Amino acid sequence: MSFTPDQSPFIYASVPEHDPAIQKLLPDPRQYSLRNYAICGFRNAGLDSARFIHTQHRCLIDWFKGRFRSDLDGVLFEDFDPIDVKPALGSIVVLEPTDDYEGYRYRLYGSQVVDTYGFDLTGRTSAQLNTQSTRNVRPQYQAAARNNITVYTEHDLRRRKEPDIIERWDRWSRLILPLVDEESVVRRLLVSMVPTEIPFNSAYESDAPAR
Repeated sequence: MSFTPDQSPFIYASVPEHDPAIQKLLPDPRQYSLRNYAICGFRNAGLDSARFIHTQHRCLIDWFKGRFRSDLDGVLFEDFDPIDVKPALGSIVVLEPTDDYEGYRYRLYGSQVVDTYGFDLTGRTSAQLNTQSTRNVRPQYQAAARNNITVYTEHDLRRRKEPDIIERWDRWSRLILPLVDEESVVRRLLVSMVPTEIPFNSAYESDAPAR
């Protein structure tokens, strides 16, 4: 599927008009080898779960809004309890920024993400991994952590689970919510990653331009 100027590159979210002040804080999608990569930033106070399709993302945004403190422009990282977001739990990855936001450590890695990727990264760091995948997504996390903003992205990733014989692709939808301390410094990133399989031989699969 190719997009005309009045169409959105997002399949699973209806994002508002891009805020130029926020958009300039985000990485340029053309710099990274992610297929059909689209990214958008949001002010934390303006989140609206109705704009998102996936139940997991709606759950986390509603939780975030319920604990949002305007004096911090965010939610305290100490307030996060996985039990409060059960519908999203399997999709959740919790990251701890490290090295002045240059990298991050995986504090929690959801079971559904493990099932799709095939391995658990809990306790690992981006520096230890340093794969093309971590290098591609690191700027998304840095933008959210350094600027205390919410970030939403979508991109396509080839599904590599056996015993698949035909090539299959997933559309990964990633919501990144910053969690702060009492000084409004981002201490954690609460991420929900949801893959949706792209139907084989669909118009989207055959016409999508590589980015």
